[in-house]
Amino acid sequence: MAKAKRKRVKPWGCIMFIVFLAIISMVGGFLYTVFFGSKDILNPPVSNGQKQTISFIDESIEAQRTLDEILLKQTGWQLVEKAHGNKEVKISETGAAIQLNERYIGVGVPETMTPAAAGAWLKKKVANAGLVYIDGYEELYNGKYDGYKCQVGIALKAGKGKRNFTVDTVHFFNNLNLTRKQETKPVVQRHFDGKLAIVIDDCGTDIKQVRALLNLDVPFTFSILPNKDFSSDILSAVNTKGRVALLHLPMEPLNRSAMSEGANTITSDMTPQQMSEMTLKHLKGLYGVVGVNNHQGSKVTADAGQMKTILSVLKSENMFFLDSRTNSQTVARDVAREMGVKTCMNDKFLDNSTDVDTIRDEVYKVMEMAEQNGSAIAICHARPHTVAMWKKYLNEFKATGITFVPVTDLLY
Repeated sequence: MAKAKRKRVKPWGCIMFIVFLAIISMVGGFLYTVFFGSKDILNPPVSNGQKQTISFIDESIEAQRTLDEILLKQTGWQLVEKAHGNKEVKISETGAAIQLNERYIGVGVPETMTPAAAGAWLKKKVANAGLVYIDGYEELYNGKYDGYKCQVGIALKAGKGKRNFTVDTVHFFNNLNLTRKQETKPVVQRHFDGKLAIVIDDCGTDIKQVRALLNLDVPFTFSILPNKDFSSDILSAVNTKGRVALLHLPMEPLNRSAMSEGANTITSDMTPQQMSEMTLKHLKGLYGVVGVNNHQGSKVTADAGQMKTILSVLKSENMFFLDSRTNSQTVARDVAREMGVKTCMNDKFLDNSTDVDTIRDEVYKVMEMAEQNGSAIAICHARPHTVAMWKKYLNEFKATGITFVPVTDLLY
């Protein structure tokens, strides 16, 4: 009986199989980094023998913005910010700590939906958005109204696994004003003289909100971050509409771990040449901007030498500098004036809150500043709740007599 011949495995087949395994390993490592991040709460950085605090402030705020977008898509729901601030959480295994930003918001829903049903709805929505629904339970709102409280958070890398941390506490309650017709109360009209420039910061990731602001009859100034998905598209839309566009130049903050723009950021350890080259690169990447303001930058704007390097580039390009004033110790405007670079300074941030009426109150405060000083500059952002505020109250603001101007009208 003849023996069956054994098929020989071709050498290239083995090679391809090995290559396949290597690719799978690489992809696995990539996905692990994407989903769990590079900052490990169980392996904190060490400096001078001391375990350092790891900041997740930016991650927390990004998660909060995502949650805002989910909630504000619901027509008629009312968001009321009750508390907001940074918090340190100790990690028992290491003795080190992490920093998070936490909020507590009340969300009024119509009486046609129970607070518990709103909580169940949110549970599904946050899972689809990449957030973590941690817990939910019935609890009275303000101690007397039926309510449902939910904890929403982020998953952080913890060794080979992950651990959930709350960044938002959402307390649903029935706001009867949303479903019952109320008498219209007369608006007490106030009058303001003076010029007011509104700068829309952090543009680049959400073109929908920018377009909504461009459609309003206000000469907003738009400050655009470099190298974002919609940076170029937003610049084109702003220029087409005849509005003023700025480069929102990323600079190092006092807390370097909070830098949001990574390698696109001008840092304090760069040489003057490196600072100049990065500034010029970002300007050329957004050809059509007419000026610059700082994104973050609380460390760099307080250093006269470093600001002189950056402002020298702006002077050579015939551009101005708006000091966002992220640090009370900033010297940026003073250095600009000494160098003959046209400049101006932010007087107020308007939308540190997500509550529409709170933002409205901040606009009135800066209008008072404009009347007292003849002019004022305020910064806000292209976020859903901020856009909703401008749509709702713009005619009311205009009726005060305040004159909205582009920031280029307030240079000196």
